[in-house]
Amino acid sequence: MMNFLQASIIAVFAVGAGAATISVMKEDPAGFVVPQGPWQPGEDLDGRSFQVEGTILETEETLPDQLNFEDGRFQSAMCQLYCDFGWSDYRTWTDGDMIHFTATTRCPDAPHSVVWFGTVSGGTMRVERRWTTRRWYWTRHLNFIGEGSMTPPEATG
Repeated sequence: MMNFLQASIIAVFAVGAGAATISVMKEDPAGFVVPQGPWQPGEDLDGRSFQVEGTILETEETLPDQLNFEDGRFQSAMCQLYCDFGWSDYRTWTDGDMIHFTATTRCPDAPHSVVWFGTVSGGTMRVERRWTTRRWYWTRHLNFIGEGSMTPPEATG
């Protein structure tokens, strides 16, 4: 009888601790919103590369990055080094001389994804991104805002 009583008490504490853990978990913040627009498969930025620098809003850390566009695909050099994100499709729409772009990139080996939204006018880019790490017990978002300019093509010779 004593073993049954001990097992019952342990079960009650385990369930209670689990419920307490769940009750203190935070809800996901609102999603990263990419504006509505007449999005088309990307090609408007093909062949261009931009050096950008910006800040992670949650940590105030400053980060440089190089954003590359080639054959309808997008790549962040920093994400490539961090987790071999590779190349992802991008989409654009134009409004006068302003090119809007968006891309979603994913790490193949970890639960990281990044949603990108930016604008390019002339050789200047403004960009926002939300890095999300999603695990079963928590989700972490890091929001980044930055700007930069087009990198001159490398000299051949």
